[in-house]
Amino acid sequence: MYGQSIIKNIFSIINILLITYLLIDRKNSQSYRKKNWYSYVLCIGSIFLVRVMENGVSIHIAYNYITIVIIAMFIGHFLFQRNMKYCILIGCIYLSISLLGQLLSCIFLYPYSGDRILAELPGIYQVGMMVIAEGVIIAGSLALKRIIERIPPFLSSINVITILIPLFLNIIVMAVCTDNLYNDKEVIIGNVWSVITILILPIVMLLGTVCNIVILENYLNVKKIENEKKLQISEMSLQYDYYMRQSKDMENIRSLSHDIKNHLEEDVEPDQKIEYINGIERKLNKYQSYYKSGNTFIDNLLHTKRLEAIEKGIEFKAFVDFTEFKQVRNEDLCVIISNTIDNALRECRLMKEENPTVECLVQLKAKKVKGFLSILCENSLRESQVCYLRYNTTMETSKEDKKNHGFGVKNIKSVVKDYGGEVSFNVLDDMFSVSVIIPIEI
Repeated sequence: MYGQSIIKNIFSIINILLITYLLIDRKNSQSYRKKNWYSYVLCIGSIFLVRVMENGVSIHIAYNYITIVIIAMFIGHFLFQRNMKYCILIGCIYLSISLLGQLLSCIFLYPYSGDRILAELPGIYQVGMMVIAEGVIIAGSLALKRIIERIPPFLSSINVITILIPLFLNIIVMAVCTDNLYNDKEVIIGNVWSVITILILPIVMLLGTVCNIVILENYLNVKKIENEKKLQISEMSLQYDYYMRQSKDMENIRSLSHDIKNHLEEDVEPDQKIEYINGIERKLNKYQSYYKSGNTFIDNLLHTKRLEAIEKGIEFKAFVDFTEFKQVRNEDLCVIISNTIDNALRECRLMKEENPTVECLVQLKAKKVKGFLSILCENSLRESQVCYLRYNTTMETSKEDKKNHGFGVKNIKSVVKDYGGEVSFNVLDDMFSVSVIIPIEI
């Protein structure tokens, strides 16, 4: 009896490690290394103690099944920041493997039971069943790891339900068969061939679940390709519009050049010439607002923001190279750039309202720096905001209606966090800066 308890506890820690193995994302293993090792020890050790206490008391088998799913949720959410739907799904898959191991062990030892039920067999047989079951669980977990890695970390509810329904049916059938075979075989079985027939059903259902995962992966890949094609078409359309605007502006420049030539030939007062030249300079600033950053979406965005800045009398500079930012989705890149520039322009507009003669600057820099993608946006700052922002480490909005404002910074932080990056804010003299660092996948 004491030996069985020790073996149960050993298998419990093995099972916890197997669940951890199924939940870990090997593609993003570097981000897990940032966690302190004692976080893993504390989490896994706490779960192990709970399992040891469960092994020491007699509780209904259903609670053990529920505990497996809860363990998967706990490890996945707190150690690997997985969403709950994904954790429940992995927990149910592991529970199916576990039940299949128990069912196979019962069937393997069924011929040795004679007229007795399996629960009445001597301890050596019970240990044998545990060893067989654990062997199946380990082999099944290792075999299904590659299939599980195909499951996207973020699934819609309908996709999760599509996988969970056959999985739940499989769990119920195997749980009922295993329980009756172990405790009261006369209820559903009369001979070994009946047992084998019963075994086929859950195996087929488990394979059906695996097929559902593969089909779902293929479906999501098709949708991804469709979205990429739509994005390519959208990018081509943006490029066409962008080049058409450039062509139109070039025509306007030629027309302006002709007007300048005619105007200079006229005999006008020096003051009028100076006013005319200033007007020409303002027009040329507008025509020089095109960018070639390596990303058409950002080129259009910067073009629009520069025109907005010129209209408000704000100096706008951009030194950007987005050719190395291919791993960041265009929509996410636009969230980061547009929100940082919008906040900067808003502050400069408020400065202009307080003092129309003050000089304001918005400057954007983006490039690759030592294996990281770096984005730095700087802008002039009002004196009243300098002290406020120095001590406002959370960058909470200064607007009165806080409930409906302040989403810009939150959206930037959310997007950058998804890529394992960091956002920092700094105030130096009368300049405010937002720095975004995103690691490049190796």
